[in-house]
Amino acid sequence: MNPQIAALHELQLRDRQLTNLERKLDAIPGRIKELDDDVARLETMLQGERRKCEDTRAFQRGQQAQLEDEEELVRASKAKMSQVKNARELNATQRELETTRKMITTRSDEIQKLQKGVEETEQRIAALQSDLDDLRGKAATEKERLAELRGKLEVKIAKLRGTRGGLTGKLDRELLGTYERIRKRLGGLAFVAAHRERCSACKMVTPHQIYVLLRRGEEIPACESCGRMLYWSGHFPDEQKDPAATTGGANEVAPKASPPQRRPVVSED
Repeated sequence: MNPQIAALHELQLRDRQLTNLERKLDAIPGRIKELDDDVARLETMLQGERRKCEDTRAFQRGQQAQLEDEEELVRASKAKMSQVKNARELNATQRELETTRKMITTRSDEIQKLQKGVEETEQRIAALQSDLDDLRGKAATEKERLAELRGKLEVKIAKLRGTRGGLTGKLDRELLGTYERIRKRLGGLAFVAAHRERCSACKMVTPHQIYVLLRRGEEIPACESCGRMLYWSGHFPDEQKDPAATTGGANEVAPKASPPQRRPVVSED
């Protein structure tokens, strides 16, 4: 087998690992922002409930003050009844007293409803505060984990970049240039296996005459469909035990979007 094939294969493996680690490293700031946004969102909800509770209390205090004024009017009306001089004044005082008593009843009911609303809001505030304290604790723990993970990823990336320099030195300059152009254009995957006369990246059939060349292991032809450089999967039999290796790890190169209501967990593995 052409030694350039083995060197290129090793380089592609390292680049896939490097791309995967870099993607995980790049995801960490976004995950931290999500944690901060979740805390901020709950803080805003809590502040809103507190404002609502305070507004209700203020309105309740106003209603209570009016109730006290009306109770004072009742007392004044009762005192006035002992001083009336005729039936006409008595009837007017009684109507005034009855009207004030109805207002007191209505306002008392309103104050009770307001008090119930305050109690319900206070319960929501207590629940939100508990949730916020719990979320802050979890966010702090997750941030510590992410900070530790960032350090580990940076060390691994630096190590891989160092070994990559040694691998590129084994390749013909023109071949390396072609590899780099394809890798940049096609999402990091430039050198892929041909298995059972099909390109493992685009799944298109490889012409028989090209497949024969691949099996000989002397040349590095390109896939006529996707343009990636090819090698015969039989040159690296261990890969056949790992489908991701022979397919070029498509999921690594093009990560799927996260589900809308579930946050991705950034892990080292």
